[in-house]
Amino acid sequence: MPPSVLLLVLYPIVGAFAPTAFFLLWPKERPPLGSASAGPDANKSTTARLGALIPLFGSGTLLLGTLFWLLLFSSTSLEKARLFGDLGLSSALVGGYFGFSWAGISIWLLALGAITGRMQREIPGLMAPLRVQIVVWLVEAIAEETWRVIALLALMTSGNSALLSVVVVSVAFGSGFLRLGVQRAAVASLDGFFFGFLFLWRGSFLAPFMAHLAIQAVYLWGVGELSQYRQRRKTWQVPGTKCPVCQAHLKLLQIKLSDLFECPSCGAQLSVSDWYQNVMRFTAALGIGSTALGTLLLLHVWLPDKLVYCLTYPVSYGVATSGFLIYKRAFTRLFPPRLQRGTPYFITLNLKGGHESKTSKSEDK
Repeated sequence: MPPSVLLLVLYPIVGAFAPTAFFLLWPKERPPLGSASAGPDANKSTTARLGALIPLFGSGTLLLGTLFWLLLFSSTSLEKARLFGDLGLSSALVGGYFGFSWAGISIWLLALGAITGRMQREIPGLMAPLRVQIVVWLVEAIAEETWRVIALLALMTSGNSALLSVVVVSVAFGSGFLRLGVQRAAVASLDGFFFGFLFLWRGSFLAPFMAHLAIQAVYLWGVGELSQYRQRRKTWQVPGTKCPVCQAHLKLLQIKLSDLFECPSCGAQLSVSDWYQNVMRFTAALGIGSTALGTLLLLHVWLPDKLVYCLTYPVSYGVATSGFLIYKRAFTRLFPPRLQRGTPYFITLNLKGGHESKTSKSEDK
């Protein structure tokens, strides 16, 4: 059996058996059968801890297995893999920008699959504190891209073509997600092909690594805001928004940006101020309008002219999708929302509702 086969099967084996191995090594971490009766807070804490520890264990096992394979079969070295060779800004920028775009495209692919109810995507460390999320984010990117680069070079060293090597490694990567369904495995294979293409194109580990970080950031801090666990998350919370009636501090997850909601302290009907939402809309429109132009200029630097006009729209569309998800969260944390009583004036043609909103604003003043 060729040594490269051992490396290829490493990822699906780790993906399938990492949770089982984790609980065998640390049986005390296994949630008890009656954990639901221990209370919601204890259950949330256990879920958040395991949601970070198990991915960290799996990524660490994958990285150690890849390095151990290198020690046994030295035909592919770290020097040939260029893990630390080309650390130029260009490769980092290419990887980050295309990764940001691919994250937006993959979101639409997952949304199409979710319509059928047969596809889901796990977000490692979603419910953990921010500092733990960053550790999971970095370790997973290092482990997966190290395995991918070494596997690609091992196959090409054995005499396989670059295209065939990318396809084989992508299929091996996608098979690690079969536990989530065939559709999810197919999307993961596309992800793997994208990362492999970036490495071959730029000839550097840094390009797929930065793309991986960008994709994980969009899912962790963008898509995660739309998950059913958003109220349980312990991430970047910035107090500073007060109820205009009782002056109580509201957390950002308690505020609805576009709908009417109740103050958890006094029960008053509140909404985000018209001025604040207008500023958000203007800033978002300016960003979307400049995305296509910026993408066109960047692609002219990176790609031949014949490809630029074919890829400008899909790349900019993916960047806009990812940017919208990140922008909404980042803007509200850098600039905490200002609240008003009543219904926002600009989103309704109900003159009575609009009059009430303006009246409540004058009363607050």
